[in-house]
Amino acid sequence: MKKAALFVSGLLLTALASAPAVAEVVRVKVTARVVDVYDPGTMLHGKILAGSRLTGTYVYNTNTPNTSDDPEGYGRYVPYANEARMRFVSGGIVFENNQPTQGIEIEVDPQGEFGSGMFEMTSRDNKPLASTAQVDEITVRFNGRGNMTQSVALPAAVPTLTEYDPKEVVISSNFGQSFMVVANIESAEPVVVDAVVVSPAAGSFLSTQQFDAALALPRNSSVVSVIAEANGAPLPIGYPGSCTLVPPPTSAAQPAVLCPNADSLLPLAGGAPIEWTVELSNGSILTETSNWTFLH
Repeated sequence: MKKAALFVSGLLLTALASAPAVAEVVRVKVTARVVDVYDPGTMLHGKILAGSRLTGTYVYNTNTPNTSDDPEGYGRYVPYANEARMRFVSGGIVFENNQPTQGIEIEVDPQGEFGSGMFEMTSRDNKPLASTAQVDEITVRFNGRGNMTQSVALPAAVPTLTEYDPKEVVISSNFGQSFMVVANIESAEPVVVDAVVVSPAAGSFLSTQQFDAALALPRNSSVVSVIAEANGAPLPIGYPGSCTLVPPPTSAAQPAVLCPNADSLLPLAGGAPIEWTVELSNGSILTETSNWTFLH
């Protein structure tokens, strides 16, 4: 920690000059109008009505493998943990998936030469509402002929809404008192984010050499969590936890996360690259790799 101030200052000065990691990540922000509310048990407390605004994001990685029994004719994708997210808000009520999760599934039924296609992303592993009401499913669905359903592949695109009907967000619960909210999507736009930069990004270190690690985040961003893994196994460092948030010196600068005693990860990683996964409050999932090895 004694090197923290100089270390983070140097990182923030050089972060923009560093090369970002390449990621096939789609992040889409949607605005929708609620067209139907079914809530006989008043689980939503009257806060969401027909005509209410619903906004949110969905995130997935196009590198997710197709697990369909007919991969040439149908796409079925189960994103890896921390690589997908769904979060929507209406009437002050937040609907979002748990994280990390294996409860998100994406289906793509291509349109072919004739007929309509379908893109459907559903989360079945969701956080309960503040009222403790359970949320069964959160779904984004596009039916029609357009840029989301041209093939079985996960589309690396923001949907062209004029080509789809219905184009909707459906949120429902079948636990105890059931409810359903249906909203028609009126706008969709990409969520543009910068990369996360890890410092040191690479290097060889003596077994007795101590160092801290820092992650420079996109400007004006807010971090939810930082997870480190090697060979798919979690490492005992992250945020919240042993790492701390370092606020930017000005409102336009980059915040950072400082992880002291990062050298302790070297024997645990066993020479494998360390994969950092950063979740931001806008639903973005950023990844970066550091390559640290021992000098023998």
